[in-house]
Amino acid sequence: MSVKVKARYILLAFLPYLTFYFLIQSFVTVSQYNLLTDIDEKIPFIPHFIWIYHSIVPVIILTAILLFQKREIFLGLIFSIIFAGIFMCLSYIAFPSFYPREMLVDSSTLTGWLIEITRSIDGPHNTFPSGHVTFAWLLVFFVGLSQYTRKHLWIQGVYFFWATLLTISTLTLKQHFIVDVFSGIVLATATYFLARKLFVRQHQQLFIMNE
Repeated sequence: MSVKVKARYILLAFLPYLTFYFLIQSFVTVSQYNLLTDIDEKIPFIPHFIWIYHSIVPVIILTAILLFQKREIFLGLIFSIIFAGIFMCLSYIAFPSFYPREMLVDSSTLTGWLIEITRSIDGPHNTFPSGHVTFAWLLVFFVGLSQYTRKHLWIQGVYFFWATLLTISTLTLKQHFIVDVFSGIVLATATYFLARKLFVRQHQQLFIMNE
């Protein structure tokens, strides 16, 4: 698949999710569920994690375009992103929960400015489950199917480390609750195996099985 075709598929996967996400954020304005725990309150607010938090988009795009050479693996990732996006939007409507963000930042610094921009665009609405966590771990799982990764196992270790840091960033930036993180990992796992099962049925040589 050409870079241009892959870019179209990526846009097709994320544009509907982002559109509905911001629409839901505009219309669902009352938090009905309080997911804050004592552990959440004890997690420190660490502004510099905002840079890791925003690495999600470039990492997904570059990985999907450059690392996934097999068409079926790439389409499996796209399917998983779409399916996970649908589930999350339905969850944001059925289980609206907002994170109370009272942490002040110095907007005169570049880090503080980026946090302010992030909060103005992405409000404290609809946290369950975390989209950042879901998409990051989906990428980790699918990277493991890449032939290049199978020849260089350290690559998946790098992605695992990145996804772990990004997961931590959702907590230290007070973007998500702990339950959002775990539900995001569960959703990524379920969606990955669903995509793998469906595509294996349709394409006998879709994925290289770990046997």
